[in-house]
Amino acid sequence: MTVKGMEKYKKRLEQELSTYLGVKNTVLFSSCRNALYTLLLSLKLKQKDEVIIQSFICDSLPMAIEKAGATMIKVEVDPHTFNLSEESVEKKINKNTKVIIFVHTYGNPTGIMEIKALCEKNKLILIEDIAHALGASFNGKLAGTFGDYTVYSLTKQMVNIGGGALLTNNDVSKIKFIRDGNRQKPALADYPKRLVASLYETKAFFLSKLLIDFAKKKVDLKLANTLSPHFYCTELEAFLALRQLPKIKDKITKRKDNYLQLKNTLPENLIIQNINEEAYSSYNYLSIIFPNEELRDLAVKKHFLFLPPWAGSKISGRILFIPNNPNFNKKKIDFLVRACSKSQGLYAETKGNKLNNWK
Repeated sequence: MTVKGMEKYKKRLEQELSTYLGVKNTVLFSSCRNALYTLLLSLKLKQKDEVIIQSFICDSLPMAIEKAGATMIKVEVDPHTFNLSEESVEKKINKNTKVIIFVHTYGNPTGIMEIKALCEKNKLILIEDIAHALGASFNGKLAGTFGDYTVYSLTKQMVNIGGGALLTNNDVSKIKFIRDGNRQKPALADYPKRLVASLYETKAFFLSKLLIDFAKKKVDLKLANTLSPHFYCTELEAFLALRQLPKIKDKITKRKDNYLQLKNTLPENLIIQNINEEAYSSYNYLSIIFPNEELRDLAVKKHFLFLPPWAGSKISGRILFIPNNPNFNKKKIDFLVRACSKSQGLYAETKGNKLNNWK
């Protein structure tokens, strides 16, 4: 397909995403983090202005806040939902607070109503991060439609080489002006990094994990969380997203089945991310909460597909997660549960040996 033949894909994707969430405007970017950074710049935040964000988060969003010149206030998440809670956020609000960013962690919209109410009460701007949560909802209302602005990634629920979006009912002329001033060429190394990571979505899941583990030994993967030198979504990224957007709903259905199977078969002392009864998650990741860090680390060693989560939170040391691949079957989920059970056996054996040696 020629470049000329792909010229309309970005426009079509903007229209499709706007229709999906029922908003007036969508602006495409090279990444979700670049979309957030540009949005914060357009708000003209000063250094004293505070942006509240959860502590359980990847490096890219805090970096975008700091680059935009605002003061970041990290708040501990609810240990069961992994999201911001009304109680923890309210304690941090003061006269300098201007923005709250609500991250639908792993696709979970639990807590969004309470945070929206806080923003309305205190006249704060609410930004939703739905990088994992397109298609999720709370009380039938889609994630991404509660806030003043929403940012989205084209690489978390899709296989892609990059791309992000900002969605809103507000005027976007300032946002486009800032984006249009950044026309540097993309770093070619960005594309394979994002593609390998998004292969978690496919049957090449195992290959993706092997490549990521190899890359960790060779390079600093935090470089992948920096701002892209260019700010534009490419026609190819838009084309790939358009092909996969209609499949989001079916993938969520399959992921929910995986979530429920894991929840119902885990050992009693292990729990899974809590999702409110009124919330419909996108179930983008499967996460397990362990009693302690030592037991969690044994499980990571026992199964190479398990990953430790984002650092920086009190709960980080007790959680492991795995991207919830819609291609997983019952046999694969059972295999993950057995790996957790075996790690507990090893833990008990280790503790028993230590106790015997002490005696």
